[in-house]
Amino acid sequence: MQRSGQKDQRYAVGRHGQQFTGVIIFGNMRVRKIVRRLGFAIGSLAIVALIVLFGTGVGTDLRNGWKHGIIQAALDVDKKDRKYVGDPQQNLRTLYQAVLNYQESEGQFPPSDKWMDAIGKYNSANDLSPGEADKKFVDPSLVGQPGDFGYAMNDGAAGKFFDSKHKVKDDFPDPKTILIFTSSDVKRNAHGDPKSLAPNPPRGDNLAITVDGTVVKLSK
Repeated sequence: MQRSGQKDQRYAVGRHGQQFTGVIIFGNMRVRKIVRRLGFAIGSLAIVALIVLFGTGVGTDLRNGWKHGIIQAALDVDKKDRKYVGDPQQNLRTLYQAVLNYQESEGQFPPSDKWMDAIGKYNSANDLSPGEADKKFVDPSLVGQPGDFGYAMNDGAAGKFFDSKHKVKDDFPDPKTILIFTSSDVKRNAHGDPKSLAPNPPRGDNLAITVDGTVVKLSK
């Protein structure tokens, strides 16, 4: 009788153990379903928020940031391992965006005599090591030549305001005014008149970027 009682007791324990395990499994399934539903709901709300946001002025800034690699740079986890491989147009667009970021903070374009120094912290360079980031300020044809940069700022644009959203009157009747250009003066913070500083013979295509962000060739 004692053996029978012990067997019955073990059976009862085993049965309850199976029931308990079943409750755990069922509970985990419910938790997973709830988590999936919450994830779907949060994801849907995020998509709606982005759609609404991208239709505003902030959205325009986000699109510009994505276009010029600023957002990708901020999300990159392997920052210090990246190598910067730029081209003249990409460099000009990157410098242009940094100038716009400076204006967003300071209310006007930087002074031309220290424009590179002024926009340094507004450049999307946090995705690279300092040595690689500096290449964004250098004409690719001059990379490897210490102290040479090759870009200059138009004195005629310094300290002025440009409304890229065309909502208020700005200081540029002609939005195709040259802002940054390929320069024969290759030192840091070079500045002056684009016509007088255009490299001759041309260095590459003698590219420049206007205050409205259009990449053009310097006129001869």
